[in-house]
Amino acid sequence: MNCCMNYWRKLPKVRLYVLAVLITVTVPCRGYSATTDMNSPFGFHPANVGIAGYPDNGFIDAENIGVRWHRPSRYAFWFLIQPDLNSPAYDFSLYDYQYSVVPQGINILANIAPENPRFPQGYTLPGSYIPVDINEYTAFVRATVERYDGDGIDDMPGLTNPIKYWQVGNEPSERLTGFAELQRITYGAIKEACSDCTVLIGGATGFPDDYISKFDSRFAPILTELAGQYVDVYDFHWYGTADGEYRLTDTATGEDVYAHIRAAMTANGFSSELPVWITEMGSYSGDPADPPFAVQPFQTERQQAGDYFKRFVYSLARGVKKIFPAFGLMEGFKHNDGYFDHTGLIYNGQESNDLGLGVKKLGYYTYKKMTELLESSDWNNIQTIQESNNVYIYLFVKNNEPIYVAWWDYFDDPNYTPGDTKPITLTGLTETAVIVTDMVPDYNDGSEVTDYNNAFTVSTYPILDGSVTIDLGEDPVLAQPVVLGDLDGDNNVDLRDFSIFAQSWRQTGDNLAADFNNDGVVGWADLLTFTNNWLFGST
Repeated sequence: MNCCMNYWRKLPKVRLYVLAVLITVTVPCRGYSATTDMNSPFGFHPANVGIAGYPDNGFIDAENIGVRWHRPSRYAFWFLIQPDLNSPAYDFSLYDYQYSVVPQGINILANIAPENPRFPQGYTLPGSYIPVDINEYTAFVRATVERYDGDGIDDMPGLTNPIKYWQVGNEPSERLTGFAELQRITYGAIKEACSDCTVLIGGATGFPDDYISKFDSRFAPILTELAGQYVDVYDFHWYGTADGEYRLTDTATGEDVYAHIRAAMTANGFSSELPVWITEMGSYSGDPADPPFAVQPFQTERQQAGDYFKRFVYSLARGVKKIFPAFGLMEGFKHNDGYFDHTGLIYNGQESNDLGLGVKKLGYYTYKKMTELLESSDWNNIQTIQESNNVYIYLFVKNNEPIYVAWWDYFDDPNYTPGDTKPITLTGLTETAVIVTDMVPDYNDGSEVTDYNNAFTVSTYPILDGSVTIDLGEDPVLAQPVVLGDLDGDNNVDLRDFSIFAQSWRQTGDNLAADFNNDGVVGWADLLTFTNNWLFGST
């Protein structure tokens, strides 16, 4: 209601002599509002920022770009919450603070385990994931889940953002045994405390090269032991480079990783409808220090930004429900200038190729634009239009309106030279035009972005005989079919729309609904567009 009131206050008194109409209308509030819907797929691991000298620590950036899921970096470890196994006392102080600062509107996925297997503290059997005392461990799990589940029973004082999603451990190691048993007993304890909580299995690691062989040797046996039980959501991790590795393909064999995982789940008794998440996903910008026996090529911010967008869209189209880029919204994880120190979207002022503490990368703005345009889509109704000839086109539906996403993997085209474009044609359209947004800001790096509202190239293509042809370049695009002139959102261009248009006459600024050609002013060119579409959709 307030946004509508502000709209009317800002309208100038104009007298337009082309047509005089006085009519009372209701102006739709067009804008982005945060959602608390747990259906949102947009996550980050972790979503908070905390570094000395940065003014926006906490979740300010996460809220700004539309992050709706936070996977904290500190897991709920038994050894930290019950530091003395000979005493039943729990110390939740670390976690009370960690979870209490997460703002409402950002959901929490919390990991829980006895200890970090890389640094054992004596809370698991040697060489195993199994707790030294199963009864003590399950009591810890029940108490922890109960404290944060928001049911009013033994809750943390002042709890405002309950935790309904828990994940058991992370990336099971082939060096240890008993992960399936840990999953089983933890799952049971969580459900005892919170029957409506959702439990994820620890995610399968990680990079595209030889992924399936590692999955079959390390993770598939765990699924066999679990025999279709004790898992509400399956999780796997997916990193790589920006040269097409978003496609969930094993680069050693060419096999479809997502299909292989689904087949393994079904073969071991899990439902074919079991949700799948990717709680760690990443690519990078810059030139990370190369690990042994591997080369990580230099990648631009533009490449990283476009790749992150593709990783979301492609995975969602395949059926993945949530995606969490990792590691961290801000650069810096291991602080060795390696891969994971270059995957963030904000520079920390420390690594190579760094543009300064707090400088946002292009990917930061791409993530924000992605959530603005796609949030609240029907995530169960994403259609694949084309995945061939290096062209990828997908159809989303948001508020019963179509949204197309398309890109050209030019790097796989042997005849590509910089500046080339690839035409695509969308058909079966019933609107009058398509507004196309390039999903990567039109700059070399994020330091050049000074005005987010004007950072993206936006073009309008007319629809002729139900089709439109769009030229694809190096960056992915989002295309929204619209009826130019329909300012009240009823799919007609009539007197109600003209009343809004008249009161917008000669307004200047960004993102004006009646500025159909996006030149920053509602003028004669927009009036011509309006009159050309007059009475469109009316019977």
